[in-house]
Amino acid sequence: MELTDKHQIVIKKLASGRFFSTQQLADELAVSRTSAWNYLKALERMGFELHAVSGKGTRFKQALELLEAEQIINNISADQRTLVAKLDLLDVCPSTNHHLLQQNALKPLANGVVCMAEMQTMGRGRLGKAWVSPYGQNIYASFIWSFKSGIAALSGLSLACGVAVCRALEELGLSGHGLKWPNDILWQGKKLGGILVEIQGESQGGYSVVVGIGINYQMSSQASTDIDQPWVDICTAYGGEVGRNKLAAKLIERVLEMLDSYEATGLAPYVKPWNNFDCYKNKNVHILSGEKVTQGVAKGISPSGELVLLKPSGETQLIMSGEVSLRLSEC
Repeated sequence: MELTDKHQIVIKKLASGRFFSTQQLADELAVSRTSAWNYLKALERMGFELHAVSGKGTRFKQALELLEAEQIINNISADQRTLVAKLDLLDVCPSTNHHLLQQNALKPLANGVVCMAEMQTMGRGRLGKAWVSPYGQNIYASFIWSFKSGIAALSGLSLACGVAVCRALEELGLSGHGLKWPNDILWQGKKLGGILVEIQGESQGGYSVVVGIGINYQMSSQASTDIDQPWVDICTAYGGEVGRNKLAAKLIERVLEMLDSYEATGLAPYVKPWNNFDCYKNKNVHILSGEKVTQGVAKGISPSGELVLLKPSGETQLIMSGEVSLRLSEC
């Protein structure tokens, strides 16, 4: 369902968490009370959780901090602000990665264009999995950067991005978070976010890379019913709230800083910090590749980004990401 201007007016009114009567909303929209009520029901069908109290009106069950470009830019340090070529804030889109890839195919975009959205209708994660993307509850951000080096040099980019995200969260005061190879952000073993890197271009002319980051911010239980693994959000992990716009700014700072230097440095300066953030290091794991299962102890990543697996035989095996999944073993 497409959000009209009137839907957006209702969202902005209710985002504060205050109660509004149907008549107040009708007056604001210049429509009948019945029409105002229909707008509320339409939002409910889209996944917004409403809380109605007789004599007080209706509000969102939890207040939403909507994205504001000025707030985000003002929260980025002056040194890093120059790396932001453009900040594109969308209301609803299929996916922020898809938006940048599509725009770049029509006309090459500058390094440092950032796209964020309040909601994705076709958000994607690794291995083609759907990414749950309710309105105003999480961070959906994509970054584009062009590289002259060959595609092999970009194989560790998602790992470097994971370090950048973890550093951003650390600078905001979070602890207990870390990384799961190859591209998950965890907090106390539960999924907090993920990274999706997509590459566009030809080997002769270099490559454009779109880095997509999804971070659970303050997700309702109703919106999360389609998530098939334990998850957590930023507000729960912090034990309170950190501003959504402030979080977006810090992520933009650290990710663009990494992208700006990656072609010159490659993965090398990120291997040690990645291993320090590794939530599965020295734990018994198994690797799923189709119907094949490989067991061992995770030993961090290699200098080129493969998972180092110590097998029961004592042999060390390097695992490339590809179409594989990493799981903790029960023993």
